[in-house]
Amino acid sequence: MINVLIYGINGKMGNVLYKTILKEPNMKLVCGIDKYISDEKLPCTVYSSTNEVTEKIDCIIDFSNHVSVNDYIPFALKNNIACVIASTGFTPEELDLIINASKHIPILKSGNMSLGVNLILQLSKMAAKVLGNKADIEIVEQHHNKKIDAPSGTALLLADGIKEVLPEKTYNIGRKGLSPREKNEIGISSVRGGTIIGKHDVMFIMDNEVVTIKHEAESRQIFANGAVTAANFIVGKNPRLYSMEDIFVD
Repeated sequence: MINVLIYGINGKMGNVLYKTILKEPNMKLVCGIDKYISDEKLPCTVYSSTNEVTEKIDCIIDFSNHVSVNDYIPFALKNNIACVIASTGFTPEELDLIINASKHIPILKSGNMSLGVNLILQLSKMAAKVLGNKADIEIVEQHHNKKIDAPSGTALLLADGIKEVLPEKTYNIGRKGLSPREKNEIGISSVRGGTIIGKHDVMFIMDNEVVTIKHEAESRQIFANGAVTAANFIVGKNPRLYSMEDIFVD
């Protein structure tokens, strides 16, 4: 049985995730952490920080805010707890904290937990290998009007995957003004509006033809399912920084 702590349990993703975990026969929702109070009666204790937690935890799943790592990473290190990090928008200092912690505990970090997104990541890498510098590459991401960070973690995940294949590429984020396209650019654009859960288009634009690799999330359930898969994978693994890609090749 995997004892799970959900960080950000009162948020939209936290709400979907805890209901998913309750249906998992090999998982137990032990407690949650959230600085916001929910009107919904939850099936576990909710704390405001890890300082209050006394229960035994095997895995922390974080769908909150990038700043939360400053609370739960020291707690995870002290108690040898595996972490699934699904938040985005980390500062360089926060990324260093995660990387250094992964030398001592297993951490799976991904800008997107869905199976489909991680499939289009692999397809984008394949397209980059085939098309190389024959195409101009543009990534357009769309999300709801409450999303804080831009570009999305998923857009950066896709861009980073392409850059693994084409290391000479640079990012042009939020093109504006006099901005002629450079040969080695990956353009990244963000759209915010309404209740869009998540749409991502990776375009390889050539003379007279365009290849588009597209993913659209229709429900937050796909991210919860991915996080549960990640938690099942990461508990008991050796310390290092893992990604969703490791699950598919394990």
